[in-house]
Amino acid sequence: MQKIIERDLVLQFKCAKDRRDELKKSLKIAQENFERAESALIEFLESHSAVSTAKYEGLGYVQMHKPRLYANCKQENMEQLFGFLEQQNRGDLIKTTVMPQTLSTFTKECIENGIEVPEFITYYLKPSIRLYA
Repeated sequence: MQKIIERDLVLQFKCAKDRRDELKKSLKIAQENFERAESALIEFLESHSAVSTAKYEGLGYVQMHKPRLYANCKQENMEQLFGFLEQQNRGDLIKTTVMPQTLSTFTKECIENGIEVPEFITYYLKPSIRLYA
């Protein structure tokens, strides 16, 4: 009786994993299609010096927005960036942080090496399983 329940659980897990993987693949394809359509529409509007399309019954219309700016700074230039921000009285933008995944990796290393984890670092161990076909 135990084997049947175990097999059913493995089957349920495999089906859920397969469905998740299918959806991830579908989402990737949908995202690529969306980006192609978006790019074509932007190109069309720009080539016609337009900021919006006509209004279509049952569809609506598309309007271009002000472009969103994305900025970055290479790690080797961070000191210069910090200095510039301070000169501009924007030191409030400077953050020192440890990302959660990095802290998790460090904490795991501490435990594996027998280093006591301080009480101000909390953690939990999440069990996981993997399907091997």
